[in-house]
Amino acid sequence: MKKFVIAVLRAQEALGTFLLAVFFVSIVVQIGARYAKISLLWTEEVANYSFIWAVFMGASAMLYHRAHFSFTFFRDKFRGKNGVIYDIFVCAALLSFTVPMFCYGIMVARTFWNYNWISLPWMKMGYTWLCLPIMGFTMSLYTVCHLMEDLSALKSGRGNG
Repeated sequence: MKKFVIAVLRAQEALGTFLLAVFFVSIVVQIGARYAKISLLWTEEVANYSFIWAVFMGASAMLYHRAHFSFTFFRDKFRGKNGVIYDIFVCAALLSFTVPMFCYGIMVARTFWNYNWISLPWMKMGYTWLCLPIMGFTMSLYTVCHLMEDLSALKSGRGNG
């Protein structure tokens, strides 16, 4: 399972990086077009939606690295078995948000699938909303992976530091 999770993480990081580059390029094109007094309406939508996707993919990747959704004050206070129990509690709390995000994200993407972008009417809004269920699924996947590691550490008596 760990190899699968790492492969998903790498793909997600690559997608997030690519979309951040798309955001940057569309902003540069938009700035250049304004100086040239050319109206390019599509650059704003592309920039907005690619940035949303990049942020959502990055947030999910940060969760895998445990660099997101963590209270370091508490994490630093607990060591050994108590630290692992704290990590299990955090994983349970995260799953109470990520699983509904996945389920409701699917509903939102389906609901808005046939809506069109304003400046690019051939683009469906469903593609934009797909970032919600993808983020919910990958965050849930990464959290379950961490939960399994934490439960294994608790069972074997290992601490988290």
